[in-house]
Amino acid sequence: MPLIIAGVTLAARKWGNVIGGVIAGMPWVGGAILFFIAVEQGETFMTNALPGVLIGLIGWLGFCTMYIIAGQRLGVVLSFLSGISIYLLIGFLLKDLTYSLTVNGWFLVLILLAITSLYLFPKIKRTAKKPPKPLRFEIPLRMVMITAFVFIVTYFAEMMGPNWSGILTPFPVMTATLAIFTHYTQGMSQVRLALMGMYTGVVGFAIFLISVAYFVPQYSLGNGFLLGLFLNVIATLSAKQLFSKFRLI
Repeated sequence: MPLIIAGVTLAARKWGNVIGGVIAGMPWVGGAILFFIAVEQGETFMTNALPGVLIGLIGWLGFCTMYIIAGQRLGVVLSFLSGISIYLLIGFLLKDLTYSLTVNGWFLVLILLAITSLYLFPKIKRTAKKPPKPLRFEIPLRMVMITAFVFIVTYFAEMMGPNWSGILTPFPVMTATLAIFTHYTQGMSQVRLALMGMYTGVVGFAIFLISVAYFVPQYSLGNGFLLGLFLNVIATLSAKQLFSKFRLI
């Protein structure tokens, strides 16, 4: 996880925040958490958590939207807390409905909401462009934040059960890390670009989850995850091309 967030940061600096967002949207954190949960708690526990993960991704959409809205009026900390509050609220409201739909059902709901949310994504009011603000130890700080969360979620997975474990798996730790540091150093217009880039990752992650649900029981944990990651890459790149064609990102 530390190496991944460092790589994402360097990619964003070299190729821009949209590309950085696309790379960050890959299932680096959520996929790792699901794999560790499957190893520690069993494949059945992990599979039962998948509907909750899809609900968590719906909460992720809420986090991104709220961060953009709040970030234009509030500072970094309050914007983060506003986004996390919406994420947890969505999880709380939908947690009792986790098994009212199948994995396929929640997948369709998520894709529909992702496309709608991206199309209606809040715009940034035009402001004078400010030069980037340097931040000492930025990459090490990002590395510490993301690693700590992976340990926390996997450690408490058994205590929380598959429902909340699933909902918290896509907790926007990568997203929040990028948003917080980009907000502080470059401003909200660049945060918006990064988050919109990450929307391609939501599509890819959703494909990954569906793949894991079908492939792990048939081909073992390792092979199921590898197939899911392969399809995730294809879906993410395809979404990037499609969203760019329609000028959504």
